[in-house]
Amino acid sequence: MNRTHGTLSKFAVVFGSALSVAFAASAAQPEASSASGDYAYRWPLNAEGQNAAWQFELTPEVYAALIDPGLGDFDVVNADGQSVPVARLTVDPTALPGVAQVALPVFALPRIDGDGGRDDLSLRLERDMDGRLRMLQADVTSAPAQARIDYVMDADISRDPKRPSTVDRLDLNWPEGGDVNARFAVEGSEDLRQWQTLVDAAAVVSLRRGGALLQRRDIPLPTTALRYLRLRQLDGDPVPGLQVTARRTRAGVSSPQWKRLRADFVDSGRDEIGKDHVYRYRLPAKLPVGRIDVTLGTDNGTAEVIVDVQNGSPGSEIWTPIGRTLLFRLQQDGVRIDNEDYVLTSALAAREWRLRSPIELVPSPTVEMAYLPDRFVFLAQGRGPYALVAGSRNARRTSLPVEQALAPLRTRLGKDWTPPVATLGPRGAAAGTAAYAKQAKPTDWRSWLLWGFLIVGAAIVGGFALSLLRQKPAAES
Repeated sequence: MNRTHGTLSKFAVVFGSALSVAFAASAAQPEASSASGDYAYRWPLNAEGQNAAWQFELTPEVYAALIDPGLGDFDVVNADGQSVPVARLTVDPTALPGVAQVALPVFALPRIDGDGGRDDLSLRLERDMDGRLRMLQADVTSAPAQARIDYVMDADISRDPKRPSTVDRLDLNWPEGGDVNARFAVEGSEDLRQWQTLVDAAAVVSLRRGGALLQRRDIPLPTTALRYLRLRQLDGDPVPGLQVTARRTRAGVSSPQWKRLRADFVDSGRDEIGKDHVYRYRLPAKLPVGRIDVTLGTDNGTAEVIVDVQNGSPGSEIWTPIGRTLLFRLQQDGVRIDNEDYVLTSALAAREWRLRSPIELVPSPTVEMAYLPDRFVFLAQGRGPYALVAGSRNARRTSLPVEQALAPLRTRLGKDWTPPVATLGPRGAAAGTAAYAKQAKPTDWRSWLLWGFLIVGAAIVGGFALSLLRQKPAAES
């Protein structure tokens, strides 16, 4: 019996040692790591100067390389190929620091056009202690009853003289009532005497036809810092109660700009039930579309269309309606008036779009998509130059608290501080299309090794047990 016990003890020692070797061998196997070689393409980031952080925006070329709906299959690497901390910058165009919608005081003045179009009005001005325009009156004793109206605005209202700002758009509003159809020229001045033309002619319209509303109220401007603005009404009836709001951007603020991209026309036909005419369009990538500009191909026409989107898996034929909009295109005195952009309630990332109309639209409308590119910030960790790598089936970027790291900089440089912008250079190949291939699952040698030792060990233990059972009757006899 002692001999049997000693044999079992030796087996336990040998088997335990073998298992230890197996564990050690399996633990020595390296884990798979994610490096820049896991991505399909790379773009150099042009980031010159010494800065702790940089921001950049994704381009259509980068969007086209991504396959993760959460934009996780890209990263930023330094000169040594090591990943650096990256995080998304939240972009809200209605609440950007340094960008504001400002209601401007409007002074309506009848206009007297003398020979050569010269103004003959005598003006009386009053300013407040800060030099801002408080009252503007005109000598209108000689003005005819149906004189056209100039609307003078103090664009300097609420402006901080220590922080210059510019205006790039006017939005016009008036009390709802009758139809409005007028053209305006926009001028600017520093002294209310010398005026320079900013916009030759812009049409605003608000027409109701059979329950439909044709409306356009915005006037884009070339960026200007002039103190006074003037709307010169070129035609149409005066607009009583006119209110004007200006979009003002403080100097030095890097505000995101809407990017516009014309969608490619694919084809036209009928919808699934053969009822409506459909017109299909395609973008080069799944861009985060926020506005859609649809333009009719003929003058003096109108149509109501439904906008559909296909944002499912590739090859899906399921279309989802997202809204309807009224299209119009009017031609008047050489000025064309088109409908405003259709504004989505929230940005929608999709590549396939279509329009549905109960009437045939010939020629097919043109479609431009406006989108705000996603912005990200990275910390300049390690040696430059830096590069963006994107496009992978398996690699995913690690989320890190970059915003918390930037808090001390904002405390020192001001709450409106934003990292400088780094631009993307030309695309180059990294791993290429192999980064999108489904990788074979690596052999788990650890499991195989352990199972092998367990099976061998079980067989040996079973052999010893059988040997003991055979020895027991012999011992009893």
